[in-house]
Amino acid sequence: MLTSRHRQPLARTTGKAAQDWLPLRDLHDGLLYRPDGAVVGGVAVAPFNLSLKSATEQQAVIAAVHAALNALDKPWQIVSAYRPVDLDAYLSQLDTMLQTADQRRKPVLRDYLQWVHALVRSGEHSERRYYVLVVRQGADAPAEHRQHLPQLAGDIVRARGMQVRVMSDADWRELLFLAFHGQQAAVEQVPDGLPRLAPVYQRADKEGSA
Repeated sequence: MLTSRHRQPLARTTGKAAQDWLPLRDLHDGLLYRPDGAVVGGVAVAPFNLSLKSATEQQAVIAAVHAALNALDKPWQIVSAYRPVDLDAYLSQLDTMLQTADQRRKPVLRDYLQWVHALVRSGEHSERRYYVLVVRQGADAPAEHRQHLPQLAGDIVRARGMQVRVMSDADWRELLFLAFHGQQAAVEQVPDGLPRLAPVYQRADKEGSA
């Protein structure tokens, strides 16, 4: 047993907290706050099949998107991410059909159900998500984002048939989950219930202070 003579004072921790290693500081109200003080907002763009449009319509869509992006006066980037399609509801429906199907259809449904299960496990069935992210600096950045992001979404929507919305916290969580946990995205749902990042508490340097 150590006596008071042998006890050494606890060394103060100088290493980084877990949150210091992340490229983000906070996330709320549809905006991502970076450690360098920048605030990132964005719009989520649903996949769009240009091949279903005529040549004239394709040119109109491309021109509308270019016009919306060229109107931006702040740094921006387009992020494309693959998201495995959630087929749980479809699998449940197939299970129900298998239970009620007649004996002639059951072998076909059973084989098809096994094929879908294999497809889900492989993670090959995926859809593509698109995001346009805009970076702003300064104390007015959140207010400017809330003013200009709906305008950006509206400008892109002018391309007939496109679906665009201002990113919410759920959209950000999904994008971050795909970025940091892409392998788990095929078998796990995006975590929910944590709208704000945990705060970082730092110990003061002066002895005896909290």
